[in-house]
Amino acid sequence: MYGTRNKRARRWFFKRKGFWIFCLLCLIAAGVSAYIGNQKLDPYREIAQEYDLKRVGEKEEMSFIHDRGGVEIGTMFVENRFSIPLDEIPPVFVDAVLAQEDQRFYQHDGVDWIGVARAAWLNAQSGSITQGAGTITMQLARKSFDLLGEARRREWTGYERKIVEAFVALRIEEHFRGQLESEFPNDEDERKKAAKEDILEMYLNLVPFGSGFYGVRSASLGYFGKEPKDLTVSESASIVACLKNPQRISPLNNLEENKTNRDMVLTRMALEGMISDSDRDKMISRPVVLNPNPIRRGKSFLYEIVAEQARDLVGEEALSRGGYTIRTTIDAAVQRAAEEKMARQLLQVESQEGYQHPKYSEFDKSNGPPKYLQGATLMMDHETGEVIAHVGGRNYAHSQYDFIENGSRPLGTAFFPFVYATGFEKGRHPATMVVDEQMDLRKLQVGGLEGVAGEWGMEIANPEYEGEITSRHALAMSKIAATVELGQQIGLSNVHEVSKNFGFSLPSDKLLNRMIVGFDNVSMPEVVSAYSTFPRGGSRIAARHYILEIRDIDGKIVYPLGGNGPVLETKEVCSDAAAFQVHSVLNEVMRKGNLADSAKGLKSGLLLGGGKTGTPYGLTDAWMVGYNSRITCAVWVGFYEGDRQAIHETAFAKNVAYPIWEDMMNASQPAFTGREILPPDSVEKVSICRVSGMRPAGYCNESFVDPVTGQISFPTTSYEEYLRKGQEIGICAIHGGGIDIDALAEQAQVRDTINAIPIKAKAPLLLGFDPYNSETPTLGIKDDSAEAWISDDEILIVEDQVRGEREAWLKLPLPPRFELPPPDPDHLENN
Repeated sequence: MYGTRNKRARRWFFKRKGFWIFCLLCLIAAGVSAYIGNQKLDPYREIAQEYDLKRVGEKEEMSFIHDRGGVEIGTMFVENRFSIPLDEIPPVFVDAVLAQEDQRFYQHDGVDWIGVARAAWLNAQSGSITQGAGTITMQLARKSFDLLGEARRREWTGYERKIVEAFVALRIEEHFRGQLESEFPNDEDERKKAAKEDILEMYLNLVPFGSGFYGVRSASLGYFGKEPKDLTVSESASIVACLKNPQRISPLNNLEENKTNRDMVLTRMALEGMISDSDRDKMISRPVVLNPNPIRRGKSFLYEIVAEQARDLVGEEALSRGGYTIRTTIDAAVQRAAEEKMARQLLQVESQEGYQHPKYSEFDKSNGPPKYLQGATLMMDHETGEVIAHVGGRNYAHSQYDFIENGSRPLGTAFFPFVYATGFEKGRHPATMVVDEQMDLRKLQVGGLEGVAGEWGMEIANPEYEGEITSRHALAMSKIAATVELGQQIGLSNVHEVSKNFGFSLPSDKLLNRMIVGFDNVSMPEVVSAYSTFPRGGSRIAARHYILEIRDIDGKIVYPLGGNGPVLETKEVCSDAAAFQVHSVLNEVMRKGNLADSAKGLKSGLLLGGGKTGTPYGLTDAWMVGYNSRITCAVWVGFYEGDRQAIHETAFAKNVAYPIWEDMMNASQPAFTGREILPPDSVEKVSICRVSGMRPAGYCNESFVDPVTGQISFPTTSYEEYLRKGQEIGICAIHGGGIDIDALAEQAQVRDTINAIPIKAKAPLLLGFDPYNSETPTLGIKDDSAEAWISDDEILIVEDQVRGEREAWLKLPLPPRFELPPPDPDHLENN
């Protein structure tokens, strides 16, 4: 009995009936699972059959750039690419790719089933997708047919997209082997190897390596300035590392991130036996050293920025296929006027006598970046944020440095409006009096220089000082000393704070007076955004865009989807009252200020807007910024680098930058016709005496002798001004004996200011000693009723003095001849 039990115990398990039943059940379960799985996978297999394999490895087709009206303004290749054969790619680079992306590339048929199983196991353990198992062939399928975009359109999950990629990859490998059958009819292994090399060559010339570089050669030159055959193992690993996330790991975008991922590639190569451990350790200990010398794909600064925004809107991988029609916000007529006038104007400046800088005609690329005079301009529709024209530099082929995107230079006197805007927000107004007189250069704090600062802001050869003037006149004529005085009165910290609201990034560590005269560097987008505040009534455009619509090769709109374009981004900056007050002065700049003569060539409708030139201390740069109710445009002329040397000794902005601005603004008409910018409800128009900055009295006149006829006249000193409603400024204290309320507010006590007792007016008549029996005086010059200017709260002063005696030279008739009567004889006799 005992022996029988032992004999049964020693029977092999496969001889047991239960084992075979279990196996049968497993096979049935596997078959059912395979059938169900196959049924589930059939839709994805069918989708994979839809793709035309002739398109595998296709390079980007040309895309077309149109202006806002549909006029073609250029063609573009988004990808920076230059394809090369596989034998020109070094083996170390191929090893790095295989080590990171697909170690069993030469063994599988398009899908690495071992990798799939491994990824599924690791993903199940982690509870999330951490492993992709994507082979090189699957990546080629994804890139060739934009399967990422397809997944978004069909709302696939990540797993569903991978399934489609796998089926397409299997078709690709089979297709390439079939193409080589006649070449290798009897050698399946060689045929498979050759097909693999074709796939690898397509892949390495197609995939993105970050920073807009596509393919091995583009990335090699773009990052290290050398041909692929000259790449080291470490440099190859740095480029290959970018494949996992091209933009984030690009060494131009994030050097440390690239080094971390480069070291991971080197570690994988060592594990695969491609390099030794000692070589790996040496290379890991060294930094990533770049030497960019990329292939230039674009034709202009505009195409570069359009490509960048298009890539952000539809995705880099989708856009790289090409065939798109991109309708931009650009106006072709304005863009052309900007480019042509910029070229002519800068050549004219260089041809002036005494010009001492390198010239455009002398440029030699072998001597490095250009040092000749540069220029840039940006025009924007400030109602929509759409860019109308963009010229980032003088010649894109000479230098790809885009001043609009990357540059900043001193704004000079074009910064003045923001000083006055600060004053108007802090209780001043355009009639506030400032002093225009000589100023010590040391007061400007521009580098310890001494002497008289000068009035370069007026941009004339022999400026004159005018004593006390209104803030309006000071800004309209671009007065240096008067503006510095105002800036000091309202406080540098206030000017700096308000300027930040306008969007300027000014240094804040130590505030100096030179900030007032625009000594600090600012960017062109900051300038355009800041100036848009004045026509917009107190808010500025905070973002700009270049693209209205993108259609794919089939004419289907891919942007904007659902008609949803970019959202207008604005920021509140100042009150509508202050914005309009500054605008009213900038409008006067064009009509009667320091640009009055220059603006004679401007189309009349544009005179409804405003503008300001900007000339920094030393005449180092030239700016012109202006607007109408629809568009804002800025022009800059100067040098990219170097010390603060004058462009030339008479390089005033109205002569250098203004002509470019004028041509652009004229070209913008009638497409961007502006309307009159009306005053907001928060301001009112009042009469002001320009001599006192106060409301005029009846004697606000001054004598004037016509130099030709000698005739004497007495023109009024009154003009129309915009003040905030309810702002009290008093009655002219020079011509009418009134009280300067601003002065009283500063001194706090009325009785310390005047020796008179104030009384309330009871009638439109000043009572007092009147030896000339004059007519009833009035307080206004346009209203026949004196009561129109008198309120219950106004205070008048009675004085025994009639203003105007000194100013008026009256021609009186000669008195009649005086004759004594003959003597009376009777009178003589009696005496």
